[in-house]
Amino acid sequence: MVSCDAGMSPTRGQVIVNNRNVSFLRWGESSRHIVLLHGITSSARSWWRVAPVLANCGYSVTAFDMPGHGESSSLATHDIASVAAHIGAACTALGIQPHTLIGHSWGGAVCISATAAMQPQQRILIDPLVALDAGWGAQVVERFSEGIGQAIHQTTPWLSARNKQWHRCDIQWKAEALQQCRREAVEGLFLHSGSWQLVDELAAIATPTLCLVASAESTVISAEHQSALAAVLPLHGGHYRQIDGTDHNMHRAGFDLTMPVLRSWLTQERV
Repeated sequence: MVSCDAGMSPTRGQVIVNNRNVSFLRWGESSRHIVLLHGITSSARSWWRVAPVLANCGYSVTAFDMPGHGESSSLATHDIASVAAHIGAACTALGIQPHTLIGHSWGGAVCISATAAMQPQQRILIDPLVALDAGWGAQVVERFSEGIGQAIHQTTPWLSARNKQWHRCDIQWKAEALQQCRREAVEGLFLHSGSWQLVDELAAIATPTLCLVASAESTVISAEHQSALAAVLPLHGGHYRQIDGTDHNMHRAGFDLTMPVLRSWLTQERV
């Protein structure tokens, strides 16, 4: 039987923030911290292959279960700034000053919003959700809610059929995440966070940022916002990189294409 920890088992921890539980996984021990934030309907387990690579680069890696996901409590408010403040408070309670913030999709949006308060030395955004239109959110919420609360044996067959390039452990952890996910968190993002865009906020703070973007047919970033990101990121020592052959879940099916780029950026010395 294949182990789903990539040879490095994380430890599970919890911290209470504003009377709500925040659960996390930890890999490695170092004074330099990386914080990982997953996308909607996933969990900290989604980083099972990524985190050991980062820990082996000399970092202490903490992946949070985002609010309403995994073993973390839900929030009453769902706007991106509130989620970012909640994660920031969890880091403060744990004594974590992030060297690097890394986020996928919704987690990428939270990374952008959290930067001003958390002041990481750099950010890595993996096909980030940089804008949301409330009308579009209402159209897609049911699609993104599929499988929530269902048993693992119910979701595994269709997850496997639709994601043939995923490692079987990606399927396992996604099925578990769907079972744990609370509907109010998904509806909170798509129905109750309003219409917003974060490109201006991303550009306003001089934090070096690597933005990894899925292939043109799979990215969640509009063509307009892709052009804006490609223009503004280099102004602050950042880099925009579209990786052909990857889908939105670049760290899953596109692991072998995405991780060399991410690791190369991470191992550069940045003062």
